[in-house]
Amino acid sequence: MQYRGTFADFRDKFMRNEIVCGPYREHVKGYLEHSDTVLCLTYEQMHQDRGSVVRKVADFLGVSLSEADVDDIVKNTSFEVMKANPDTNFRHWESSGMVSGTEEGTFMRKGVVGDWRNYFTEEESEAFLKWRNEEVISLE
Repeated sequence: MQYRGTFADFRDKFMRNEIVCGPYREHVKGYLEHSDTVLCLTYEQMHQDRGSVVRKVADFLGVSLSEADVDDIVKNTSFEVMKANPDTNFRHWESSGMVSGTEEGTFMRKGVVGDWRNYFTEEESEAFLKWRNEEVISLE
């Protein structure tokens, strides 16, 4: 929880399944095996069409929502609103040392899909994508 190594070391340990909550693929598979009781979504899906995802969650839970409800949830779950909300932005992690409190070290940083590429060299990106594609898991 209070990792103090470099990002490169963390990335490498993550890919070797040497971190807490790993190994990643097996962790995800465990949830996917219970798709009747667990709804798996991706950040990319939520970023692309949050209204559709809200409807999917409501349907999964058996909850009826009006279009006004969906619009309200979409508005209040935008990255900007959640980053400003103390109930959702995890700023309390700064005092525990889990994040640094700088823009790059906050729990909610930019809200940009694919921003990870800005932190990897071309060689690191290729290695990560190769690792990721070793066993593709569909969340569709």
